[in-house]
This record gives sequence, structure tokens and C-alpha cells, in this order.
Amino acid sequence: MMKKSRLVIGLSSAVWLLSGPVFALPPEIETDRLVLAAEEKLSEQNFDAARDYLQRVSALKTTPAAKFYYLSGLVSLHYGELDSANQQLSQYVEKAGREAPYYEQALNSITAIEEQKNSRQAASSSREQMRQLQSGGDIAIEDSAGKAYDQKIQSLYLASDLSDALVLHINSLLSSYVYLDGKVKNLKTSDREEYSLAIKQPAQIIVTKKSVKPALGGQSEISVTSQDAFGINPFISFRCSSAVDQCEIKHPVSGDAWMVIANDETAAEDIAKALTRLIKSLQR
Repeated sequence: MMKKSRLVIGLSSAVWLLSGPVFALPPEIETDRLVLAAEEKLSEQNFDAARDYLQRVSALKTTPAAKFYYLSGLVSLHYGELDSANQQLSQYVEKAGREAPYYEQALNSITAIEEQKNSRQAASSSREQMRQLQSGGDIAIEDSAGKAYDQKIQSLYLASDLSDALVLHINSLLSSYVYLDGKVKNLKTSDREEYSLAIKQPAQIIVTKKSVKPALGGQSEISVTSQDAFGINPFISFRCSSAVDQCEIKHPVSGDAWMVIANDETAAEDIAKALTRLIKSLQR
């Protein structure tokens, strides 16, 4: 009987060892591990995984390093959660101080959030004015040319969804007309800016900019911006300059350079038109 009891106890212990967290780290060390994992995922532009790690930090109810607030701010900013991003980034600069590694980046992001919130308020006012005009019958725009363009793009990319087809077309143009710095244009040696566009439902336009420096071993810097399509003026403009040998696609709210491509007016015009149709399709 004694031997049987010992056997049962031994088997129970073995099951517990196999199923339980045998090498569980102390909460403070686990916090550091999760923050490092989130930072790694952010460097890979994997925002979903980064958010998951950061949420696990919050569940531990420890006091994380100041970097946690900076990373959380970047994730919230990516998803368009401006108030949360502003709060997290403000906590970072307050806790980390002026000598912190991301101090200036955090302050620049806070400024960008402020400008984006102001733009949203202006866009909301503009949208209301447009609704009033439309209800009064003052706007009667014939959009047959735009619809013909939509049909052409949709058939060209064999996409069932117009927005998907327009995104594919825009990204194709952006990859074909990459801006190369310097007088001698060489994809292998010239510094360059690569842009790509994506849509996050319901109507967030995500633009990723990759600055590549071949002289530094292909080292690159990636930045991501987002713009809500609702309520903004859908008509995108562009400007090409032979002096700087590039074309700028203008941001629909700020009017600043949104994307930069090689100096090709036909390509810039097509990108601007496709973006206009994309914004209109998202606003429907």
C-alpha cells in the first residue's frame, strides 16, 4: 500500500512538472523580458505582437522601465489612438528625463499628435460644411471620368474590392519610381526613399517610409504615419521639381510632402489620382 501511494505521488509530481511553469521568472525580470520582446517586434514593424507583449507587462502590475511607455506610445500612435499615445509618450519623457535615448523622438511624436488632432478637428468642420452645401444642392459634380478610372484599375488588378485594387496600383507606382538621391542614380549606391501604402479598416491610410543608406551597409530607417480618410478633402495634389529632381505627393490635410518619388510628372499625376479615388472609396 505504501509503495502504491508513493507511485501516485510520483506520477502527480511528474504531471505538475510537465504542465506548470517550471522556470517562471520573477515579475520584475519577466517585465524586462517582455519589454525587450516588444521592442524587437516593433523593429520588425509587427505592431500586433508588440502590443501583445506590452499588454502582458501591464498584467504583471510591476513598475516597468521608462522605455515601456515609449514603446506603448508608438503602438497606440500606429493604431490611431492619439489620446493614449500622447499620455504614454508624456509619461516616458517625464520618467526618463532629457538624457533618455528616445527623448527627442518622443517629443517630436507628441508634436505630431497635436497637429494630427488639430487636423481632425479641422476636417470635421470641413466635412460638416460640405454636407450643408450638398444638402442645399450647391454641389453637383459629374464623376463619370473617375468611375471609368476605377473600373480600369479594378479590371487591371483583377480585384473584387476597389480599395484593394487602388492600393496595389499605388504601391506598384511607388516601387517603380523610387527617389534616388544624388546626381548619379544607382539603386545599389544611392541613398533612397521607399514608400508603401496599406489600409487599416475602416478608413486608416497607413504610409510606411523606408530611408535606405547603402554606404552604411544598407542601413535603413523606417517611419510610419497614418491618416483617417473620413472628413478630409479627397483631392490629392502633387508638385514636381527639376531643381531637386523629385516629385512630392502632398498630404491631404497639412499640404506637406506625404510621399516622394523620382522626378516623373506622369507617375506623380497617376499616384495623386489613384489616392484621390482611394480616399473617395473609403469615405463611402
